[in-house]
Amino acid sequence: MLQFPSHGANYEALYKNFGLDLPEVVFDLSENVNSLGIPKQIEKLWPSLQQQLLTYPHPEAEPLRTMIATKHHVQKECVLVGNGGAELLTFYAQLYRGKKVILVHPTFSEYKMTLEAAGADVIDLTISDVAAYQLPIEEIKQVMNDAACLYLCNPNNPTGALISKTILLELIQYGEKVGCAVLIDEAFMDWTDEEHSAIHFVDEFQHVTVLRSMTKMYGIAGIRLGYLIGSPQLVRDLRKRLPHWNVNNLAISIGVECLNDEQFRQQSINYQHKQKVHLVNYLLSRNCIVTSSAANFLCFQLSNPKKTRDFYFHCLKRGVVLRHTENYIGMGGKWLRIGIKSAEALTKFQEVMDEWYA
Repeated sequence: MLQFPSHGANYEALYKNFGLDLPEVVFDLSENVNSLGIPKQIEKLWPSLQQQLLTYPHPEAEPLRTMIATKHHVQKECVLVGNGGAELLTFYAQLYRGKKVILVHPTFSEYKMTLEAAGADVIDLTISDVAAYQLPIEEIKQVMNDAACLYLCNPNNPTGALISKTILLELIQYGEKVGCAVLIDEAFMDWTDEEHSAIHFVDEFQHVTVLRSMTKMYGIAGIRLGYLIGSPQLVRDLRKRLPHWNVNNLAISIGVECLNDEQFRQQSINYQHKQKVHLVNYLLSRNCIVTSSAANFLCFQLSNPKKTRDFYFHCLKRGVVLRHTENYIGMGGKWLRIGIKSAEALTKFQEVMDEWYA
């Protein structure tokens, strides 16, 4: 049986796993890191940043922690910085050992992995229409009556769909009523407007926690940097579980420079939007179904979904790596996710797809 990886990226291991020859040139569209790379200021400061390797970091990731609090208009006691969002998800999941946690699929695979590893009882719900992405509100509420936490991904990974603030508030208020916490993963919120964020709900609702990633927008996946915004009590509880100096000095300094570079963020948003519009139009011209995505990726389904796996391997053999959906509950491998990358990479993808249809 074919063993599909649980994440995108690391394409060399992917080819080795499938026993495929590695093409001379590979375009990795399976991961969602900013195709523009890192902010130029980080490149300029790189020699001086290396000095950060000589000293121990601040145990609470200052001054980055305070900058994040200022950016989002929250108290710094509500902010916890982590070694990537994955670390924070791992330790957050430990709060729910032996408790019921709701996941709404399709969604980020790391939630289920970390929750099961922590000994939580995962309740899987599935939306009925991937393209439309409408949450089953009443079904979610019914399960919330007996659950300790609800996980939501906004914008959703893998579809890129946004959950409206009205629906978020409805579920948050219901969670407060029945004692069910709500974790909202906003790893890709940087790619859209902050007005869609749930961070401002944290002040009013103690049971709401928001997770953010800095690796996607700022091209620093190798550094590992993310943060969590929640109640001061939650932050204190999680801080006790995390290793001392869990965020390194280099990451802290780079994070500060990233937050200072709003121009880079806007440039990235504008670039990916332009590329995404062209890609969506192309996929529609090929009679694909395409998700409405607010992030720097989207999902598409071939006109004949039964051919999805064949097309996936066709792309691999020609040096184009897409993200399969074999391990996304509710998608059954019948969709493919594609990151919005350089014009060269997306042109190559179109050439490969044209060849497939020819």
